[in-house]
Amino acid sequence: MKPETTLNLLNDYFANELQNLILFFSFFSNNKKIVSIPSKLFIAILLFFAMNDLYSQSNSCKATLQVEKNRSTQSTPPEGTSYNLQLTNNGVSNATYSLSYSNVNSNCSNNDGSDSARNITLNISFTDTRSNSISEISINPGESVTFIVNITVPKGTAVNKWNCTEISASSTNCATYKTSTILHTLVNDPNQE
Repeated sequence: MKPETTLNLLNDYFANELQNLILFFSFFSNNKKIVSIPSKLFIAILLFFAMNDLYSQSNSCKATLQVEKNRSTQSTPPEGTSYNLQLTNNGVSNATYSLSYSNVNSNCSNNDGSDSARNITLNISFTDTRSNSISEISINPGESVTFIVNITVPKGTAVNKWNCTEISASSTNCATYKTSTILHTLVNDPNQE
């Protein structure tokens, strides 16, 4: 026999409520079983908290990420270039966003119509407007923060080739919320004018 601890009593309660839930859902397919009022109350409370959580996440996890002046396409010399991005918190509470990037060459259309199978990989880093390295940004509701995506070209990289990079800002407050934009970068040949 198990000792009567709070944890054991709680486990027994949830096991009993789970059994009642099974009875509740079987009630709709087989009208011979009866569901207790405490089980209905438990389900109602559970649904209330689930819906409340979804509602609060939908209001607190809203953001936009865009390239300043819509300049999401640039050409770069071998020394590299940078993009200014603006992240806006459209939610109702303070939010922290983790910055990341991914090479999306295989899912990208090059602006000049060339084959994306020949696209190249570039080096990416994030800095604030004072050139401090960053990996996340905290923003008050209704405010925007500008940050810089720095692009560098690895030595030996082919010229006159494209790169497509997705820049993402993922909310640390809401596990599944992410906003993103795609940058298109063409590496120029320094010997051509």
